[in-house]
Amino acid sequence: MSIADRISSTELRDLLLSLAALVVAFSVLMNGKRIPDLETILIITVGVGTGFLLHEMAHKFVALHFGYFAEYRANQMGLMFAVAASFVGFIFAAPGAVMISKPTATAEFYMQDSFGQEELKREIKKETLWISLAGPMTNIILTAFFFLALLFAPLSGTTATAANFALSINLTLAAFNLLPFGPLDGKKIFDSNRMAWLLVGLPTILLALPVYFGII
Repeated sequence: MSIADRISSTELRDLLLSLAALVVAFSVLMNGKRIPDLETILIITVGVGTGFLLHEMAHKFVALHFGYFAEYRANQMGLMFAVAASFVGFIFAAPGAVMISKPTATAEFYMQDSFGQEELKREIKKETLWISLAGPMTNIILTAFFFLALLFAPLSGTTATAANFALSINLTLAAFNLLPFGPLDGKKIFDSNRMAWLLVGLPTILLALPVYFGII
């Protein structure tokens, strides 16, 4: 089964809707009330496309690997808020999430006795760790890729600007999602394995702070 076969029409619609709304929000934030030119839209699409789409698809395909049902669903209120907030000078985006559920037959098999229940808990904890790590780790890898491209590749003009923006978006998105609060990936990682969070989450957050505040 190809990757395309694993993405339903509903999921594809929600992904494209979320991507479009985020591109509009960042375009408004970066251009004020002016209509952005094609170059600006392309720069934003590269950053948001890699940061958002690949993050969500990483969650999805790792969950599928463990036998879960997993599909992205857009949060329409979150998307509308992101666009509206961009007009007043900031973005707080909750575009949606990958909805994940354990197959009923698998859960019923483990729930037959107390040993099975404990085994199920251990399996879910391990799987939750890897599924939750998948998204932020994808952003971290992309951050490293764009950093190395800027460092060693002969980029200039629009290409360099797009790489800079994509680096910033991916690093910021990784750090935000690794915060150990609420429904974020970082909370799930922290609850599943605190050492993993200390090794991945804390350094990423500290690295992103100067970028977020415009120090570097």
